[in-house]
Amino acid sequence: MPDAFFRDRPAFSQPEQPAKPASCADVARQLPESVPADSRVDMAITGPISLIQTDGALWYVAVCAEPGVRVLCVTYSANDLKLGDQAVLRGGYSRQGRLHVMLDPCLASPAKEEGGPEP
Repeated sequence: MPDAFFRDRPAFSQPEQPAKPASCADVARQLPESVPADSRVDMAITGPISLIQTDGALWYVAVCAEPGVRVLCVTYSANDLKLGDQAVLRGGYSRQGRLHVMLDPCLASPAKEEGGPEP
């Protein structure tokens, strides 16, 4: 993936590399329409949990609320997160529609507190 792809998109990174999480307020301007088919790009976002549910095997954790972009994390653990908690989602980026992004695989963790370590 060329470095130019990541310019002006601090929430995006090469796979498994740290990125500066986007916020619900600024994620829309960073979203690429697509990623080359043979590439994986990771995205990180922080925001309040707007959905959390499980099917018994996987957890689905979403941040950000309509009418803005919603980001869904498909993960194996909710890490004790609850609706309304501030969370950081990091994972493989897939655009599902104009206002929907899926991160899969993904890790969901509590957002760091002021002055605390980055999750």
